[in-house]
Amino acid sequence: MSEWGRFWVKLHHSRTGEVVAAICDEELLGRRIVAEGGLEIKVDNSFYGGVLVEGESVIHYIEQATIINLLGNRIVSMLISKGLIRESAAIKVGGIMHVQMFY
Repeated sequence: MSEWGRFWVKLHHSRTGEVVAAICDEELLGRRIVAEGGLEIKVDNSFYGGVLVEGESVIHYIEQATIINLLGNRIVSMLISKGLIRESAAIKVGGIMHVQMFY
């Protein structure tokens, strides 16, 4: 197993040609995250639950995307360490890092 663990990845293709890579840490799928003010976010299988991939192999999916949606401390930390995103791009939702980027 990779030092980074595993991630759920799903690619979404829009009618306008955009490709969204939705990626979350493995253990987050199906959970509800409670953010400040009581807002709840459901980490839904229909959005994130595509294929389960090991560590750095997730980069293959990111390279296909025009938009990335990342949820999880491990996925965000890994991409920061690889220089693919900046730490300043991340926000915390209920203590969990989240990044949305458009290319």
